[in-house]
Amino acid sequence: MAGKIGMAGKVGMAAGVKSDANSLGGTADPDGRPLGVAQDAVGAHLAEQFPDLSDRRLTPGQMGAASSAVAAAPELWTHLIPAERPRRWYALLHRQVNYDVWLLAWDPGHETDWHDHGGSSGSFAVAHGRLVETFRRPRTGLAGTRRVGAGEAVTFGPPHVHNVTHLVGTPALSIHVYSPALVAMTYYTRTPYGFSAFETVAVDSPHGTRAHVHESDAQFTDRDRQAIEDLLASARRGLDRRPVPREAAEAVASGAFLVDLRPAEERAAEGEIPGAIAIGRNVLEWRLDPQSEHRIPEIARYDAEIILVCSDGYASSLAAATLRRMGLTRVTDLDGGYHAWKSAGLPTASA
Repeated sequence: MAGKIGMAGKVGMAAGVKSDANSLGGTADPDGRPLGVAQDAVGAHLAEQFPDLSDRRLTPGQMGAASSAVAAAPELWTHLIPAERPRRWYALLHRQVNYDVWLLAWDPGHETDWHDHGGSSGSFAVAHGRLVETFRRPRTGLAGTRRVGAGEAVTFGPPHVHNVTHLVGTPALSIHVYSPALVAMTYYTRTPYGFSAFETVAVDSPHGTRAHVHESDAQFTDRDRQAIEDLLASARRGLDRRPVPREAAEAVASGAFLVDLRPAEERAAEGEIPGAIAIGRNVLEWRLDPQSEHRIPEIARYDAEIILVCSDGYASSLAAATLRRMGLTRVTDLDGGYHAWKSAGLPTASA
């Protein structure tokens, strides 16, 4: 479910920010504050305004209020915007386990591509300019569109898939809040049959660098390019054991649940594992959180033994790590994914 709300007042360009069509930059911070200080300031600002923000997943109302509050306080973040910046520029303003806050700058023609938020709910508030959000409608799968102007905010749940664009005019600024804090995102291709996932990437940089950018926009160091490999290794270190296919089959025979994360289009093309429960990656946390009103009661238990399956065993490791953070301590993933299962000669079926 997605919603649109209004902020208390529209926020214009802050002092010291250029407003020409080609660049958006701020003056150097007069106090010389590093990014960490700005992050502390945003966290303190939110804690003061919303003392009821708990250590659990935020509600849509809380996320909308938080993104609006930060957007309405440009003195907290305009000094972070460099005078000369890459075409795609992000800054992480605050992060804790249950939510994080990002600042995004948009040039005309900039779009995000179709993506979800790895099971996180979210909100974004426009501080300057106007953004256009095209999103997948949850019931029909058809695309809807809404325009979000300065002073407005939208909220959305874990299954939300959208593409956000800044079409024309001067550069735009927006504040984004996600709960739980972003760990990974999946990108989609829109086909005549619906949306097909093609890439899951890590969101793991303290300064907002994401693994997925257009090649023409990439301005990463070698260390940045290794971020997904490092995150994957870290995720797997937190898993007790990643069973190979025959071990997984034995575990299922003893009562474990096999959860297939692949989208319907991939299952139709590759085949299915008989008895596996199909749960889309973009709603996984929503379905398996024992406290979620949208959980699957039979398997959304902290003590459930769950083995996640994707095509090759990469996205499933990241997903398993996220579920571990939510308290599902017996979750792991299938080493090698569906392709390894099929290569081992274990049962498969046409979707």
